[in-house]
Order: sequence, then structure tokens, then C-alpha cells
Amino acid sequence: MKLAKLFWSISSVLINVVIGIYIYLMSNAPENRQERYQYLNENWGIYGAQWKAEFLLMTLIAIGALYFALRTHKASWTIVSVGQLILLMTYPVMLGGYRNTPLDIAEMANEIATVVFVFGNIIFFSGMFVLYLEDVYLKQWLKIFAYSVAGFMTLVFIVIFTGFITWGQALVVAPLANVMYLINAYYGLKIKLET
Repeated sequence: MKLAKLFWSISSVLINVVIGIYIYLMSNAPENRQERYQYLNENWGIYGAQWKAEFLLMTLIAIGALYFALRTHKASWTIVSVGQLILLMTYPVMLGGYRNTPLDIAEMANEIATVVFVFGNIIFFSGMFVLYLEDVYLKQWLKIFAYSVAGFMTLVFIVIFTGFITWGQALVVAPLANVMYLINAYYGLKIKLET
């Protein structure tokens, strides 16, 4: 149990660090798509390592969620786990689809990765919403804040998935996802499972 809690909590904190690094790296990338893919390939050592680190952390989060789902038999943890497993499919597409591929293949890989990422987040945040709605470990104010953020992020990703807004337009609320991961890290330390 301690290992699952550790995987869930530490990875939920570190994923914010890795995402912060990615945002910084992408701030140096050109705006033009073709030039951007060329830039990614020229700096593949950095970008490939960053995505591999993110892949590892998201896998550790999934392991923690799966353990909690198996131990608690709660639907919320099962939903979170399925969302995480869907999100994991994003990384092989990016790692295999961007490196030394023609522009049309890179574009296709990007579209696939985005659809998988958005759909996985719908499921993940839905599970977090249900989990925090039923929570008994957090203080009332934090519980309300947690399920409000999870519910709002679920709606944002549904709106993206249905095509009303783009992922780029939704980036203004992306910091809320980072806040959610920090709450998740804290929650992982608070959760008690029967041994």
C-alpha cells in the first residue's frame, strides 16, 4: 500500500515539474508547424527524454490508481485508472510519430495524440470528480474545491472533444489541471486503506 501511495503522490507532484519543463521548452519552438517539427527533431534528445519522463510518471500514477481500485472496489478509482491507461497511449504515438517523419505523418500523430489525450482526460477527471464527491478524508472546503476543479476540467475536456473549442484555446485553464495533480498528491497521503 505504501508503494502505491508513494507512486501516486510523488508522481502527481513531479508531473507538474515535467509539464513546466515542457512548457518552457515549447516556448522556444517556432510557431510554424513544419519548422516546429524540424525543431523537435533537431532537439530530440531533450524532447524525447522529457516525454519519456512524463510517460514514466503517468505510468506510476496509473499503478497507484489501479492498486486503489483493486483495494477499495470503488467505481471512482476504476474510472480514474481507465482514464490513466487511455492517457498512456498518448506517449508511444508522440515518441514514435514525431521523430524523423514526414510532415503529414507528424501531423497525423499529433492529431491522434491530441484526441487520445483529451478523451483520456475526460475519463480521468470524471473519476476524480466522483472520487472527491464521495471523499471522507479531506476537509470540507478542500473536498468542495477538489470536486469543483475536477468537474470543471471534465466539462472543459468534453467541450474540446466535441469540437466547440480547440486544445490551444483551452490552455488558459490548464493550470487548474496542475492544481488538481497537487490535490491528488495530498490526497494520496491522506487515503487510508484496510490492510
